[in-house]
Amino acid sequence: MLECLKKNMFCSGLLILNGIFLLICPLLKWTFFLELFVGTMIFYAIVNAVLFLLTMKSKDYTSAFTCLASLVIGIVGFVFKVTETPKYLALSILVWLLFLSLIKLKRADMYHDKKSKLWQFETVLLFLFVITGILTSINFLFGVEANIIVFGYFILITGIFEFLDPFLAYLTKGKIK
Repeated sequence: MLECLKKNMFCSGLLILNGIFLLICPLLKWTFFLELFVGTMIFYAIVNAVLFLLTMKSKDYTSAFTCLASLVIGIVGFVFKVTETPKYLALSILVWLLFLSLIKLKRADMYHDKKSKLWQFETVLLFLFVITGILTSINFLFGVEANIIVFGYFILITGIFEFLDPFLAYLTKGKIK
């Protein structure tokens, strides 16, 4: 179990690095937001696919569902060029947020079924994730550089939230009951 948690923390660290990369992009004058948005969604999908393959024995399908949701939003974002219209971009983020919220809710239910108190922590993280996502989608009415920064902060915060759950379980060695 501890090995699985370490893999979760490593993959969450990759997502945090992706958020930091997005925050650096405007400083380097990389403002091709469609490619950054789609690339981030595809990267998110790949990281979760690898995580699912590494932790398949745990029978936790959260990573597989997250991979699928991110892949769908990435492909739809590319096909419809959602970054050209702020409303479509906000809608894409909200749909992705809805998918991930349902996945996180299922994970919290899994903890609750196992009689683990981690379900309370997961529920708080879910609430914070939803609030962060809604605030992010509201702020896509500004210029491209501001959009990249807002999206970068959202991915960074999402990576931190993804890191906290396995980190707490690792610190307690899975003994929270």
